Amino acid sequence: MSTVADKMKQAGYKTLAVGKWHAGGHSSQHLPLNRGFDEFLGFLNGHTSHFTHYCNTIDCVDMMDGDKPSWKYFGQYGDEAFYNRTFDFISRQAKNKNRDPFFIYHSFQNIHSPLQVPKHFLSKEFIPEKIHDTRTKLIYGMCAFVDSAVGNITSLLRETGLYDNTLIVFASDNGGEIGLGNNYPLRGFKYDTYEGGVRGTAFITGNLVPQEVRGTRSNTVVHIADWYATLAHVVGEDPTDHKAEAANLPPIDSINMWPMLMGENSTSPRDTIILATPNINDNTTGIISGPFKFLRGIQDLSFVPGIHMPNSSDTWMNQSISCFPGCLFNLEMDPYELHDVASEYPLVIDSLYALANEAIADSYQTPGSMLEDPAASATAENDYHGFWGPWLPDNPPSPPQPPSPPPSFGFYIRYKGDPSLCVTVNKGVDYEKPGSSWDVSGEVQLGSCDAYSKWALDLEQDTLYNVGIAETDWERAYLRQNVDCTIQTRMVTMKNYNGKGASFQPSNGTLAVSQCGGMCAIPSTKWGNLFNVTLVLNSCDASSANQFYLDNP
Repeated sequence: MSTVADKMKQAGYKTLAVGKWHAGGHSSQHLPLNRGFDEFLGFLNGHTSHFTHYCNTIDCVDMMDGDKPSWKYFGQYGDEAFYNRTFDFISRQAKNKNRDPFFIYHSFQNIHSPLQVPKHFLSKEFIPEKIHDTRTKLIYGMCAFVDSAVGNITSLLRETGLYDNTLIVFASDNGGEIGLGNNYPLRGFKYDTYEGGVRGTAFITGNLVPQEVRGTRSNTVVHIADWYATLAHVVGEDPTDHKAEAANLPPIDSINMWPMLMGENSTSPRDTIILATPNINDNTTGIISGPFKFLRGIQDLSFVPGIHMPNSSDTWMNQSISCFPGCLFNLEMDPYELHDVASEYPLVIDSLYALANEAIADSYQTPGSMLEDPAASATAENDYHGFWGPWLPDNPPSPPQPPSPPPSFGFYIRYKGDPSLCVTVNKGVDYEKPGSSWDVSGEVQLGSCDAYSKWALDLEQDTLYNVGIAETDWERAYLRQNVDCTIQTRMVTMKNYNGKGASFQPSNGTLAVSQCGGMCAIPSTKWGNLFNVTLVLNSCDASSANQFYLDNP
């Protein structure tokens, strides 16, 4: 199938994609560089850790630069790396004498879980004083990051004169997730077909937008897929997908919305939206046609939110509704989907169900599943050294080359005052004493830079662990962030005798004094964590900030 980037390339545009791809990676033909993009920096799946870029769904790292997995951004906040690439791309285009037209698809990772953000965005500058709980602070901070990035990118466009000939489209792909967002007054959440799950907001801006329509608002129906035909029209390209036609795939469903957006008419050319079909969406059906919305199947997230969530009246758990033979809502009269009118309109139910079944006939889903195909994880482990990448053969092009594997023995954390001293595990560490009582006779401290001072990062648990200790498949010495620590950036933190702390930040490779609550050394077994021991670091005090550095020989 063609992408909107393919159409941009046909029109002579330079193209960049950054951030979340999630549009295929089974073979190299699915990768962005083979889908119309000149450059790509991002991850292929739906989510990763923002700092380590580890994806627990696939149990490996997911970060690509171009068509090659990359360790370069390990420890750097993902959206920071993506913002930097977009900023650099625009700067390069501005310096280009020919001022070639360009298209950027910037898919922010924020505010997708896991909730993580650089410490700076948790300061009072971004977090209202009335916000006290950690989760809400993180959400505010992640939103603030996006706001800052969009503002800086827009400012760059203005400063370089590129804004005068630029169209900016800002759109969401779904509603907020239950437990993390609130779609009030709309019913439902991400993953369901109620309005709270599928209805999103969007806006367009830039000097390509005529003055007479700036600041206006439209409530007409637009599907996110309609941007394909709309943007193809803007650059003068025929949206017909000849590539799909040659592969005997269904024609596009995208509709050109530009005349409506520019105020040439007030009604949308689209009157029907297919939300779900049972062959793809777990036996559920969802369709909007005219004023009516038809749902069929088990609707798991039927919760109606309040103004504030959570609150004492929340009972959203197990709030599923069985829509058989179907639920029907009149969105014009009941936009919050509180009143099922299926019994009043049986003919409408039959008509919309038939329409949904017709949609199945020309739908297409790429076959295969990365979770069901053992070759997927085997390729990641054996060919890409723990990175995610294509596993199905195709020729041409060849699959991406694996990155150079990181040193397996770990790294030293050296003390600048005396490089022969490292943060180490005391050689007296003893995990099991006679009588099966567990204890630690040693401690973590400054010591000789030997086998007991080598550390590595556990991607899955976001911890440092000592690789110098003889490790079996069930025992490992960890340095884990104290649960009472309020610093939310992805770091590990160490505590000294004076109550001050030193925090290791992978983004800059330093140990810095902080006021965090400390660090625990946790020998971990297959039966769980058996005990915690506060880390001791004698030389860390208020005057020793940044007195440590990473050494990875």
